[in-house]
Amino acid sequence: MVVVRHPLSDLESRLISVAAEHGFTPASEPVKYFCELEHPDGVTVYLNRPRTLVNVIAVLIHPETDLSRLAGVMGLAVPSGIWHGRNMRRFPKRVHTGKHSISYAHSVECADLGAFGRLLDNLV
Repeated sequence: MVVVRHPLSDLESRLISVAAEHGFTPASEPVKYFCELEHPDGVTVYLNRPRTLVNVIAVLIHPETDLSRLAGVMGLAVPSGIWHGRNMRRFPKRVHTGKHSISYAHSVECADLGAFGRLLDNLV
């Protein structure tokens, strides 16, 4: 019997299905706070799992992504701040408030599954 440590919610399963339609696949087993999705072109995004528990589609994207190209995409909210967290292994690290480096990213909120798909299209 296979034991899944951090099973996906219904919303996360739907997000992974939408991501698959846009060429993204899970890169590894989901961890408690993130679900890593990768595209063959080298683009990686992370689903912010605690936010999906409250039905918010929050996607963490590489911190060097040009946010201006996402500003006009319908259904996306692109905040100006940076999100810090462990286990985003494909993103760069920096010292935030502690003594050790931690990964960081931009967090983009999607209004619905369609906006999530449009985000993925704009990242590739």
